[in-house]
Amino acid sequence: MKNITFSNVSFKYITKKILDVASFSFTDCDKVGVVGVNGCGKSTILKLIMNEEKPNSGSILISGDTRINYLEQDPKFPTDISILDIIMKDSCKDYPILDYEAKSILSKMGFIDYTITTKNMSGGEIKRIALAKVLVTPCDFLLLDEPTNHLDNDLIEFLEKYLIKFKKGIFMVTHDRYFLQRVCNRMLELDYGKTYMYEANYDKFLELKAIRIDLENKREKKLKSILKKEAEWMSRGVEARRTKAKYRVERFNELSNIEFKNKDEMQFTSVSKRLGKKLIILKNAKKEFGNNLLFENFNFELAKDDIIGVVGNNGSGKSTLFKIIMGKENLTSGELIKGETLNIGYFSQHLELIDPELRVIDYIEDDNSLIETLDGTISASDLLERFMFDSEMKYTKVKMLSGGEKRRLQLVKVLSNNPNLLLFDEPTNDLDIYTLELLEDYLINFKGPILVVSHDRYFLDKICNKLLIFINHEIKESLESFSSYLNHNIKESNQNKNNDTREKRNRMPYKLKQELEQINKDIPILEDEIKKLKEELAKPSTDYMYLVELQEKLDSKENEYNIKLNRYFEIEELKENYDD
Repeated sequence: MKNITFSNVSFKYITKKILDVASFSFTDCDKVGVVGVNGCGKSTILKLIMNEEKPNSGSILISGDTRINYLEQDPKFPTDISILDIIMKDSCKDYPILDYEAKSILSKMGFIDYTITTKNMSGGEIKRIALAKVLVTPCDFLLLDEPTNHLDNDLIEFLEKYLIKFKKGIFMVTHDRYFLQRVCNRMLELDYGKTYMYEANYDKFLELKAIRIDLENKREKKLKSILKKEAEWMSRGVEARRTKAKYRVERFNELSNIEFKNKDEMQFTSVSKRLGKKLIILKNAKKEFGNNLLFENFNFELAKDDIIGVVGNNGSGKSTLFKIIMGKENLTSGELIKGETLNIGYFSQHLELIDPELRVIDYIEDDNSLIETLDGTISASDLLERFMFDSEMKYTKVKMLSGGEKRRLQLVKVLSNNPNLLLFDEPTNDLDIYTLELLEDYLINFKGPILVVSHDRYFLDKICNKLLIFINHEIKESLESFSSYLNHNIKESNQNKNNDTREKRNRMPYKLKQELEQINKDIPILEDEIKKLKEELAKPSTDYMYLVELQEKLDSKENEYNIKLNRYFEIEELKENYDD
């Protein structure tokens, strides 16, 4: 059994304490979920393990000959090599990555052409390539930083099943609460530099955390009471204290050095402006880009109490619908009618829209130096403090913030304009669970309609009263919860695959498993034969008939290889229906 151990590790950025004498350990049998507020150091722990950061004190011990695959939050790749070469880069004799396995995982991630480069790819596409690379490369531990970001529902479901079956260690930072619940068997919480390890999935962790906080509050209350009494005793004067025991003075000094946790809490109290009777109406709406049809025949009218989850696969047109509503894109045909009193607050999924060189306070003051709230008019500086940006953070540059802190800053910007209609495009990406819970409460109590694009099942289930589902070039309305919709689709899909109503079997049929094993033996042999035939064809020769014969053999082997590869993909798809 291999393990990774933090022993009395301390780490800080300038004056910000990230880890305070932290000690914990996990093995290659554990699946650990890491939680904590944005900026507390979750990603830093991963970087410390990967030796990208060095602890100020303490040690990090990793078992010898341990292989670790690391999925960064914002991965980077060379732009001059193919995506297949990126996946195959770490293949070696002792830990080989088979060509067809690399193609299979890329296909699963939505890539058909394996020769393309990352030059013109979005951040989401690059994240999917990085995910494919860490999943297919042999390792003892997977370190995953927000693995579900930029994935659609089908890919999240695939990744969830993959990690549940994964036989090695997982150490994962994610805000996806369903994901934590189903995949993890241990939880590591970061709280004010301290670490707490729980032998629990997410739901059980919440129970145990509540007990811990209750005990800490009682202990803190008792300590404050003792400190108050000792302070009164100390204030009686030097002569009076001389008659007392020396240990009481020492105890007072010790108590005075205790750091009590004064936890900041975010406050959402924006004032929404009056809504008219007419909000948003779409009539026979159609949108296409060239030959790419996104949707057509869409008729829709927004109501004041709508909290709508906008769902569908990547590229189906969800963000485009938001751009149409905001007037940044035009319909191909149909009609859009907007009310005159609308004040739209738009939360983009793209962090690059924030100038990294701006100071945090300048980013907010650029629009409003004074903001109306339910408590009266406040300054941009005060509003930032309500969103847990302290005096030091307000005057730092945006580029110094963590990914989650930048998302929180975006949220301040949107709400500072007191919108009466919210359009949120993937708001949960990079936000910590604490911020998510506060955001959910705010949205539920918001006095106006909301449309939110998200793949976060827990988030959508909690806040939405309606769905807009992008599927097969249509947009359908549904009143069911997102989880119910997904479960309904999964059952329907399984029925279509089986052409009957039998329940999914637990174990893969022996013949299918045997066929897959044989394909796994055949494909490397075929790859070797194809390689040798190509090398032979490349040699100079004047024997035309021999060259024709070689080419025919090569064509036959490549055809056989493609048939085997396609069958491999088919069986890999079928494997997801079985537990083994």
